[in-house]
Amino acid sequence: MQRKLYVFENLDLDINGSSFLFIVWGICAGILLGVLLSLIYRVYAHKLVAALAEHGACDRESAKTLAELGFPKNRVIRHMLGEGGSMTSIVSCANEDEFPPRKISKLRRFWHYTFLRGDPLPPKTDFSVARFYLPEEKRITAEVRFPAEKHPVRNFLLAALGLSAVAFFIVLALPELLVMFDNLVSQVKPMTRRFY
Repeated sequence: MQRKLYVFENLDLDINGSSFLFIVWGICAGILLGVLLSLIYRVYAHKLVAALAEHGACDRESAKTLAELGFPKNRVIRHMLGEGGSMTSIVSCANEDEFPPRKISKLRRFWHYTFLRGDPLPPKTDFSVARFYLPEEKRITAEVRFPAEKHPVRNFLLAALGLSAVAFFIVLALPELLVMFDNLVSQVKPMTRRFY
């Protein structure tokens, strides 16, 4: 909690309450959560790309299921390969036509056909039968984009330390910088004369 009371003559700011601290630490926590999710995504994307390359799944005939790749129940990889997942632009599914028909609720059907111009919905991925492969023309790009993350825990701790230092700097130094800016504006602004 801040002990000093800050009053600004020319700025319409109030940074004396706990809302300023809440905003700063909330932004810091949000960025840190983004760093954590990014690291998790990179680690699992590398594992998936490496497993597909290791098993030689480079075309429809050599496609493998997640169980054959060693990820039978991995939720992160399932999310990345599911409908609208982040890896669907790189990793292809060889047998989408074998998936059972998709059950669509009335609300989703209305939304899809009214607002999305009626494009057919892709079938829901059935991970028990889905076979995935990494096309040869995308393999090098995927390996360069998702290299092995050697020290994800260390990287997260360094990011947390750096973000905490920035947040402490903002909490301690920003009010003082705003006071100096307010004083500068007070000195620069022209004196208003009153004529009676």
